[in-house]
Amino acid sequence: MQRSFHPEILDGDDVPEESVARAYREITTIHRLLGDTRCLTHALRRDRLPIRRVLDVGCGRGGILEQVTGVLGVEGLGVEISPLVTASSGKFTAILKADAVRDRLPEADVAYALHVAHHLSSSDLIQMIRNVGGSCRRFILLDLVRSRVPLALFRTFIAPFISPIAAADGQTSVRRAYTPPELNSLVAEALAGTNASFHHSVAPFGMRQVVDISYAANGNPQAQSKS
Repeated sequence: MQRSFHPEILDGDDVPEESVARAYREITTIHRLLGDTRCLTHALRRDRLPIRRVLDVGCGRGGILEQVTGVLGVEGLGVEISPLVTASSGKFTAILKADAVRDRLPEADVAYALHVAHHLSSSDLIQMIRNVGGSCRRFILLDLVRSRVPLALFRTFIAPFISPIAAADGQTSVRRAYTPPELNSLVAEALAGTNASFHHSVAPFGMRQVVDISYAANGNPQAQSKS
């Protein structure tokens, strides 16, 4: 399957607010039902050092950030290039305007990006990975896998039960995503020449792939993949 560069509907400026709000609520629910949110919180809980603040890179409307900070009881910051919500969205969270590829990001112990990588070109993804390392000691990158299996599963078991916008964008997202070898190669290129390391894993049926980067680790960038 060739990678698509077709824009997603929610990336446009002409979508009614009611439809946008519904789609983001559905996306937050999908992440919870598919285990993405649980996968993320488990990874954060296994951190070898205390976590006081997490940074959600490309946080949308902050739904996942609120869930993560609520479960872990830590402070959370979200960054969005065009935030739809700028005020504090919860007791422990706030959303700031920033370009995660080019702007200096707020400092945090750990950053994560949930379904952000497929929105970026390969050069911008490399730059974002390097940029996050200037503010955080660890970066968890969770994204889709470009494959016919997850696309078919989404069409069959999720798309019929959500709004047309979320259903269309979900399928576009899979087509825009990187394959595991592509993502592995880009992360290695981003970290080349540094003391960072990363671990890359792929969930059964290609439901998600996770890259866990440690910027403070010793040794050369390397990856271990498991299905």
